[in-house]
Amino acid sequence: MVARRIDKEDQYVLNLCTKYLARINTDERHSAYGVDAATPRARISESWRFPVVDSHDGNEPDAYEWNDVTFVWHIADLSAPPQSVLLLSTCHRLHEPLPLVRIGDTAYFALTVKLPKATRYRYLFIVDGKLTADPINPQTQTFANGETWSSFFTSAYNQPISFERWEFAILDRLTRHILPFNSTEAQNYLGREGGGGNVGHLYRLDISVGVANFIDKVVAREERHRLYAYKTCLEMLDTILRRRETRAPPEAMEESLFVELYDDMASGASALFEHGWDRSRYSDPADFLKLLRRHAMTGAFAHPKYGGNPGGMAWAYLSEHFTGDNGKTAFDWQRAQEKPLGTSVEYRG
Repeated sequence: MVARRIDKEDQYVLNLCTKYLARINTDERHSAYGVDAATPRARISESWRFPVVDSHDGNEPDAYEWNDVTFVWHIADLSAPPQSVLLLSTCHRLHEPLPLVRIGDTAYFALTVKLPKATRYRYLFIVDGKLTADPINPQTQTFANGETWSSFFTSAYNQPISFERWEFAILDRLTRHILPFNSTEAQNYLGREGGGGNVGHLYRLDISVGVANFIDKVVAREERHRLYAYKTCLEMLDTILRRRETRAPPEAMEESLFVELYDDMASGASALFEHGWDRSRYSDPADFLKLLRRHAMTGAFAHPKYGGNPGGMAWAYLSEHFTGDNGKTAFDWQRAQEKPLGTSVEYRG
């Protein structure tokens, strides 16, 4: 992979830094559940936004298939700024680090590169010859040799990051019955339409799997503090389901078992605790159910670049089912979305 440098105006980078980094905070703004506690990034408003993954605003015919990714190094001590900051990343030749450029006399070095969507990379900074992980970005990968690299993913990445395969399978089943797309009518629609021509980066045309993918990504970045809740509760739910049905794995169990499970979680039924829910690990199953519902509904109707709503099928479903008196759709979502997903020539996604 060879990343291509993109020249961005200084103001573009400074706007991002001003909004998310240039705040003087002595308190830990984001250390819920102990995540990032006692680290510099806990004082950053939204550290997960870095590196910044943005739409590629080029004139190429395939511009939609790319992201502009901006890396930022913040100078901690302006009285002794580094002489050089380089990017060492799997998104480029490892023997050829890319230089970040200081923006005037500000506290920031920056570099923007063009990368394909639906990909994941790892990287380190070389600051005056010393290797270091990104002190801003909370996403990391630790390898068998003990090395820790920073990591990031581009839009529409569809491989699990936060969950193991068995967790992903249970999450798929849990979200499938929360969503309003499993009626016979909805199944017929999704099967008939198949997302129209908007199938870029789809690995399964299944709205629930799209939502599971959205949740996997949101707890890797925006809501990292919720990952503990999912890891803990999915493990307990796996135990409960296997005690209630011994003849099939959770992903193959009948829908009625999940309906019963939802009811028990919402009401706090005693059977739930008898079968494996441990209050000392997560006190309120109804709270987790609310979290799951919020993420499921958000993922179903969010922009496909966030991992759910594959091909805009959830929007298309609403478009077909909500019409005005003139017989035309009351939800013409394609007018507001970028090509080729929609028909807008102004919006870039």
